[in-house]
Amino acid sequence: MRIWIMVIALVLSGPVAALAVAPKPKDGLFLIIVAPWQDPKPILAAMDGREIGPARAPLAFLVQSFEPEAYAKAYASGAIWVTNSALLAAICGAVL
Repeated sequence: MRIWIMVIALVLSGPVAALAVAPKPKDGLFLIIVAPWQDPKPILAAMDGREIGPARAPLAFLVQSFEPEAYAKAYASGAIWVTNSALLAAICGAVL
């Protein structure tokens, strides 16, 4: 059992490490992670952004915003984590 936990942790550590050291997005596409009980509408309003995608995950959503300070405004509005969605797409093998 322990070996499987170690294998899973090893496999997931690469993408998580890449996202953790990703450069701060300036504008464009963002991946926002919020608490499950949190409403994303105030974050979207603060970023002057719009949600993209046909569906939203329970804890994360993609946002398009060209506001120069969108990154800081997302954190100020209660986002848990904001990252560059283009990097996430590249890790998953998608091209934006």
